[in-house]
Amino acid sequence: MGAQASAVRANDDEQVVQAYIHERFIDLFLSQSRRAQAGQVVSALLVAFIWFDVSTAWWAAGWVVLVLLLTVWRTFKTEGFVRQTQPRASTARVAIVLGMNGALMALPLSAFGVMTEIERAILSIILIALATGSVGTTAGYRSVFLAFAGPMLVPLALAWGLTTHPDESTATAMGLAALVLAFLAFLISVGKQQYQVFEDSCRIRFAERALNAQLQKALESESEAHRAKTQFLAAASHDLRQPIHSMNVLVAALSMRELEPRAQEITRLLGTVNKTLAAQLDALLDVSRLDAGTVEPVRHRQRLDRLVVEHFHLMENTARSKGLTCTLKADEELPVWTDPALLLRIISNLTDNAIKYNRPGGDVRMQIWRDGDDACLTVSDTGIGIAHAEQDKVFREFYQVDNVERDRTKGLGLGLSIVQRLSALLGIQVSLASTPGQGTEVTLRMPLALPTAQAAGRAAPAAATSGADAVAHHSQQTLQGLRVLLVDDDPQVRQSMELLLTEVGCQVHLATGTAQACDIARSHALDVLLSDLRLVAGDDGLQVLRAVRAIQPGLRAALITGETAPEQLRQARGAGVPLLHKPVSLDVLQGVLLPVPPAQHAA
Repeated sequence: MGAQASAVRANDDEQVVQAYIHERFIDLFLSQSRRAQAGQVVSALLVAFIWFDVSTAWWAAGWVVLVLLLTVWRTFKTEGFVRQTQPRASTARVAIVLGMNGALMALPLSAFGVMTEIERAILSIILIALATGSVGTTAGYRSVFLAFAGPMLVPLALAWGLTTHPDESTATAMGLAALVLAFLAFLISVGKQQYQVFEDSCRIRFAERALNAQLQKALESESEAHRAKTQFLAAASHDLRQPIHSMNVLVAALSMRELEPRAQEITRLLGTVNKTLAAQLDALLDVSRLDAGTVEPVRHRQRLDRLVVEHFHLMENTARSKGLTCTLKADEELPVWTDPALLLRIISNLTDNAIKYNRPGGDVRMQIWRDGDDACLTVSDTGIGIAHAEQDKVFREFYQVDNVERDRTKGLGLGLSIVQRLSALLGIQVSLASTPGQGTEVTLRMPLALPTAQAAGRAAPAAATSGADAVAHHSQQTLQGLRVLLVDDDPQVRQSMELLLTEVGCQVHLATGTAQACDIARSHALDVLLSDLRLVAGDDGLQVLRAVRAIQPGLRAALITGETAPEQLRQARGAGVPLLHKPVSLDVLQGVLLPVPPAQHAA
């Protein structure tokens, strides 16, 4: 049964291919038709002149009229005639049209006996030329080609063999007739070869079309899978961020209270676990934001050597705590025009990998140098290395080498994916070289800042710190009496945020959506609006922001979100207010609640 089914499928496939070949043949015939008809009209006029010379003018003129009428009909009606049916039937209709044409062109042979040798030779050459040309216009399709050439060459051979002429012997006449038939046989052979070439080319094009269709389907499937993955990550990230955000807020509130040492240690461990979860979700968010195009670099003239030195001192303690040695070679000033915060994120991801995938007693090395008009930075380690076959894969999302057990301390496998995206955004070339068992080296190459570049934007990496980091040093007492409107549809988030904000001295008003928020704004003076981006029943933080600011213009505000979907992030980015991503730390929250002092603006 299996073999029979395969045979049936093969037969069906062949029928589809044959139908395609017939369609392409019809296309070829129609595309060549007008040019062939022009040649036939010119030939008909020349034949009519000969015929008129040897016979009654009425016959010759009537024949020319018939040829012209057939030409006009073919010009305007042939396509409809041959396409209004199945492919094989269309081919038969083409044969009928050409058969009529061939028979009509052979009619002047009725005067063959009264023509001179030169006139018969000219008529023979014309008919043979038309038959030869039809091999090309019909792709050598035998039944169609013979429908046109047969009615001309067979009567021509008979005319030579049966018509006597005083200046010709019978042998000569029969020999010429045989030559005409031999030439017809030759044309049949040539046509067979040409049609084979035509059929093979059609099969190749059909296979390419089928392959392209499969490729398009595969691309659509991959695109659909990517959309599904994005939607899943967005939903999962949002749903996970809600309880983590609540836990983060509660831990922050708890840490502000007087606790006995054991409770303080438990609170510290809770904060560490929560920070690890937040870091993993932030990696997902970074990928989504980069894919969404919502990350906009803010470039400054930045000393790469200073940035690397400061980062080296920060990561050195972590590396040494894991038994690694660190070395840095940064002996020259290398100014670059870049976004310091984004570049620092790239460098951090590279050094994190160098530490994670190294061995106790191994080395982490950083080096910067100048190469022509470029500044180069290398981060290398003496760790497990990456096999050549996997070196392209490590830049994919969620791909990790030597982490089949999914050790959460090694992250999610998004570090190099983020490096690649950020580097493309900043115009940095990334290259990777690795040998299994010996280590990995990643090199960043970026243009040096030209001497004529404006130096006004020079800033040490510390200048790129956010207002939230600076405000973290302010006294908690500066939040006393701050009037905050908190809008969130999640009861746990509302309760935990209210607890923390109350703990730091704020007066908190709670709302679940735009309607309640407006009611509160009409009856209470407010200092800050904090709203979740996604609310229930089609409501969202953007609507809340517009409605409340219409009541209290100039109100400071921030949106808080657990979203990672690109479209939602684009819309929120365009609101012109800070966008905080859950879980939100106390330092970041303070940075929004308090106006940034002028000195920090100047920084």
